[in-house]
Amino acid sequence: MKAISLSVGMVTSLLVLCRVASADVPISDSHIVFSPYNWARSGSTYAQSANPGAYFKVGFTGTGIVVHIDTSPLDDAKIPGFQYPVVRYSVDGGPAVTLQLAPKQETIACAKGLTSGNHSVLLQYVSGYVFLDFWTPINVFRVTGFTLDPGANLIAPTGADAPQNTKALFLGDSITNGDDDIATFKGGITNAVDTQDATLGYPVIVAAGLGSEYGVVAYGGASWDGNAADGHTPGLMKSWSMIDSLHSRLVDGKLSPIPDDIFMNMGENMGPNGDNVPELLTEIRKASSSKTNIFVIVPFSGRARGPLRAGFATYKIGAAKDKNTFFIDLGNNPYLLSKGPTMFSVDGQHPLAALHAQLGAALVQAISKLRHPARPN
Repeated sequence: MKAISLSVGMVTSLLVLCRVASADVPISDSHIVFSPYNWARSGSTYAQSANPGAYFKVGFTGTGIVVHIDTSPLDDAKIPGFQYPVVRYSVDGGPAVTLQLAPKQETIACAKGLTSGNHSVLLQYVSGYVFLDFWTPINVFRVTGFTLDPGANLIAPTGADAPQNTKALFLGDSITNGDDDIATFKGGITNAVDTQDATLGYPVIVAAGLGSEYGVVAYGGASWDGNAADGHTPGLMKSWSMIDSLHSRLVDGKLSPIPDDIFMNMGENMGPNGDNVPELLTEIRKASSSKTNIFVIVPFSGRARGPLRAGFATYKIGAAKDKNTFFIDLGNNPYLLSKGPTMFSVDGQHPLAALHAQLGAALVQAISKLRHPARPN
């Protein structure tokens, strides 16, 4: 066989052809719908989230899509592979594929060989190791762009992934985060990434009931003033306004976009101190709008009910004109007694996914009653 020799110019030309054989689309493309309040973005370079429960969705033309990712924050910190984030994607509302990211992984091939046309992909951050640093941040899911077919484009997501008109923000701890909601009674609480699924937590049920895009901002072990289990992320009084130590959640002092609904479920680990509740409600009201509905939720175990109710009452006395801040108390859930395993909890504290579904449905009902109180006969 005769050897083929290529000049430098020919090699350069081939490399150029390889580069243009696919359409590289930056993460700044305006068609991408990010879950609100839990993504930090660096122009067209990357978008990253330290919050399990974060997601993005986007439509695309052509026959396939590859998502480019960057695991360097985890790689550089020499994090063991079994502690890397778990993500899930689905195309055109079809079967979901769940996978754990690997060190130095650069792409996720979400679809190929589809019928040429318009399609949509949803990609979710399912779980992150609770003891890794979410605040610096090291424990992040970072996306850098997309590769499509030649001539293909990103478009607005459609069908089940079509953008919702309202926005909801959920602030909380491990329960809001879905920690241990898929743990097994045989395996017990291990805090491994395979025991958490933030996409099955009560916020997802509530957001679906409201018809909202939603942002979950929650950290295992966190309290009103106490650091989270990672030892870096501060309590709610500080973390509510910061995506991480480097990126604010506020734009000109306001949450962006202005939320339609904000939910605060904090106190399972430690209740509020002093004026925590009225101070934070005042700050969040200033950072949202007078029309934003703010809901203070008593932890489902009933913990911190007293100080939460007292703090809420203090706020209402000083903000008598605020008609859109509410208190939700579902009572002491019989399966969350922290006395060992129960039917719907491996440890008696963290709800399993089935109980999250029940709690979410109960919250949707409570929200509806607060928004539309029955008229007296």
